[in-house]
Amino acid sequence: MALFFHSDDVDQLIPFKEAVQITENALRDMVSPEGVNAPRKRLNLHRQIGEGKFDTVLNIYAGGSASYGAVGAQVALHRKSIDGNQQKRPPFNPDQTELALIYDADGGSLLGVMAHRPRDFTGVADLRTPATSLAGLDLFARKDARRVGIYGSGQQAWATFAGLCELRKIESAKVYSPTPAHRAGFAKKISAKTGVPVTAVDGPDRAAEDVDIVLCMTNTNVPVIDGSWLEAGQYIISVIGSNIELVKSGNLSAPRREIDDQTLTRCDFVVALSKAQAIDSQQGDIYWPVQNGVITWEKVVEIADVLAGKAQGRTNDDQIILYKNQGGQGIVDIALAKKCYELAKQHGKGYEMRIQARQNWWVQGGRAETW
Repeated sequence: MALFFHSDDVDQLIPFKEAVQITENALRDMVSPEGVNAPRKRLNLHRQIGEGKFDTVLNIYAGGSASYGAVGAQVALHRKSIDGNQQKRPPFNPDQTELALIYDADGGSLLGVMAHRPRDFTGVADLRTPATSLAGLDLFARKDARRVGIYGSGQQAWATFAGLCELRKIESAKVYSPTPAHRAGFAKKISAKTGVPVTAVDGPDRAAEDVDIVLCMTNTNVPVIDGSWLEAGQYIISVIGSNIELVKSGNLSAPRREIDDQTLTRCDFVVALSKAQAIDSQQGDIYWPVQNGVITWEKVVEIADVLAGKAQGRTNDDQIILYKNQGGQGIVDIALAKKCYELAKQHGKGYEMRIQARQNWWVQGGRAETW
């Protein structure tokens, strides 16, 4: 029997440091026979009804890891509208339900179905994104990195900075958001949450000044950081992924960007969560700059290779390094979902679903009598 459970029942039981460790182990498996992963797929249905123009987007994340004993897929549906340079929810946005199907990698049975996605320890955002954004931190950020510049004042900025404070002793931070009230409110609340003094700044260039780690956690479609602002030794983490479907549908005129070309050229190297994802989704911050000759693929390394020791991370304190967390990967989602499944079993959460196995000639190795 398979267990149906809600991530809400167990997601607060996963310490953030453990979530990062699970994520790093899963990513390491991507470049070994122990793991399998497919680039995230997005299916867009373009809609125009009374409330306005929007896209219904089906997201599919598939992967698995033998070391975690699980393989499966997570499916999520979102709705997106475009307002100027930002992606937003349409006026009417019903409750979203995400489902993870967790299969036993060896026995083949369905272990569980998890509703929703596990949240970060603050309860504000999903757990996977900040855990993936901060994977490999000690391989890319300077050991003495203690000052942070933040672009964005939303859920991912909150969760990633709070997670960073769990991994490093952060001394100070600055935040820039184009809306003064948003950046001021964020600075006040995140300071109270983390105990780190966070200052709201009134110019985007100031957020990158005299800091060691730069977090780009925005919802923009145009670059928010200028490469001329960067300083030696900085580590930049960017989360904007792809929206090529919105370009193809005519909702946007150009692929989504969060960083500019000068940032790419100034970096000593670029770390990608997945080159395959960048190519498959034609991502604006990597794929098109390569296509246009701004950088070459030789400048881009995959985080899995660095975690596995197949490529180098930071080799000196003056290097400027950019890490693009371009979007969720199924191998990470399923590794975290398997942990949630184990916690649900341990704490008696959820309920068993009796799914009668179908006698299938292909699966069972026989042939139907009528054939």
